[in-house]
Amino acid sequence: MMGTALGCVKQSTRDSVKPLSAASSTSGNPRNKTGLKPGRSLMDWVRLGHSGSDLTGTGGRLLDVTPHELAKHNKRNDCWMVLKGKVYNITPYMEYHPGGEEELMRGVGIDATDLFNEVHKWVNYESLLQKCLVGRLVESRSLFLKPSFLPLGKSTKDSNKKNDARNIPPTNSLTVPSLNVPVQKGGSNLKSPLLSPGTPSSLPTPKYDWFQNDSRINIVVYTKWKHITKEYVVAIKRGKELKIICYIQDMVYTVHLDFHKPVSEDFELKTGNGTGKVDVMLNKLEPGVRWSNIGKALEGNGNYVKSKDKEIEYVECTLAKKSNVTHDTRLFVLEVPKFTYLPVPIGYHVYIRIPGKDVCKPYTPVAAKLNVEAEEELGCHVYLFIKIYPDGTLTPLLDDLALESKIEVSLPEGTFTHDKLTSAVDTATDLVLLGAGTGVTPLVKVMLAGLKKEKNIRLVLFNKTEEDIPWKEELESLVADHSDTLKVTHILSRPSDSWSGMQGHIRKDLLQKILPANNDDTILFTCICGPTIFTKLSVNLLKDLGHSSEAYHAFLG
Repeated sequence: MMGTALGCVKQSTRDSVKPLSAASSTSGNPRNKTGLKPGRSLMDWVRLGHSGSDLTGTGGRLLDVTPHELAKHNKRNDCWMVLKGKVYNITPYMEYHPGGEEELMRGVGIDATDLFNEVHKWVNYESLLQKCLVGRLVESRSLFLKPSFLPLGKSTKDSNKKNDARNIPPTNSLTVPSLNVPVQKGGSNLKSPLLSPGTPSSLPTPKYDWFQNDSRINIVVYTKWKHITKEYVVAIKRGKELKIICYIQDMVYTVHLDFHKPVSEDFELKTGNGTGKVDVMLNKLEPGVRWSNIGKALEGNGNYVKSKDKEIEYVECTLAKKSNVTHDTRLFVLEVPKFTYLPVPIGYHVYIRIPGKDVCKPYTPVAAKLNVEAEEELGCHVYLFIKIYPDGTLTPLLDDLALESKIEVSLPEGTFTHDKLTSAVDTATDLVLLGAGTGVTPLVKVMLAGLKKEKNIRLVLFNKTEEDIPWKEELESLVADHSDTLKVTHILSRPSDSWSGMQGHIRKDLLQKILPANNDDTILFTCICGPTIFTKLSVNLLKDLGHSSEAYHAFLG
């Protein structure tokens, strides 16, 4: 019996900025770029935005745009696009898009948020397209915006004072209508138990409650998902504010509170063993004082949304350590800020960016050590294996950072759910992990989890030369410790004359040598990660060999 093979597509082999959605390519262009005319680079686009030219086509007026009106702007010389409720005139940007005009035309006249998220969710489109902002998408008749609707990058003292008077955080960004229950603000006290807004998932709707004694406050989240562990919970504490984010299969549930009275900065987080409960406990700074309510709900409180629809949120981490892995790859160890608990579940990734820079890129964290027995302290550090491209837009900047520099790291993103992990490390008898280049990153934790369950594992790494192989000695040591279950194969496309191992590219006869025998006792789980062309070819070859397969178009998270 053969299980599902998951192919993990790395969107690009480099860290270039691809500002809007680009299609997968099976040609020789792994970056999915098209040739741009002279004077159409990213810097040229930035200069145009600062030239004073009207890129909105509306004379700078911000509009409410109905779907009917939006659909009219679907031509090459007149194209509007919606991204997360905001309407942009992308007509002037067409010639500047590295992915080509054809790709942008896929999303004109419609809400292109899902198309954008498929490939470039991490791109800071608000900064890139802020000069093209037309307005917001509404369901009612189009009209000029009210004075309280402010353009990006602009605010007024009067507006902020008004917000402060109502105890609502000031904002200068677009407010998009929501189908969720409105957040309680302005001093409205929360009662318990608290139910979430309507959920789009078949999973039970989580809720939360709070309890107290003379010295402690306890926030309890009832996720109703028996597999919840600390690996699937993020907690951020800042003063009186606490945010708890629970990753429940393909859903994310958020609790975001401003406490009624002061509490300790530190907190204790626990998850119930199979109960689905998450407890966050804090000490009162005024022992013996009973609270009449827990406090106020903040933005996002009670939201229960698909993981892919969650807004990207960053925390500022510190570069604690940087070491060489190969001649052009580094291991970055990022320290999570105090009073923040930031684990990254297996198969999930994070986006990173340098403060003050618009460019960002996703990376899948690796394990702290290639050791099954090593106990990693969850939530305190993020370990990133990164290849440095001399002509890249982000990695040279990362490589130049001094220790103690700040790096912004997003909360975990991904769709490699607990069910998929269970298929890999519990249900399957054999795991085949195929990685090209830095595609090894999401495979490391899957491999270690499988070894703990004594699964038969074949790790196959494709690189150009021997000096490109990461953690060669560490992997050899791991194989020596698990010789009955783990096999590691290195395949080089440009080997030296002294190389005695396998060489070439991914191909059918090679997979035939690697894969276990196809029989009724074998349940195979395959993870593939690498450039798009590598993944697609691998999945097709698996199908040709009679292995059920499904392309998993994203990082392994």
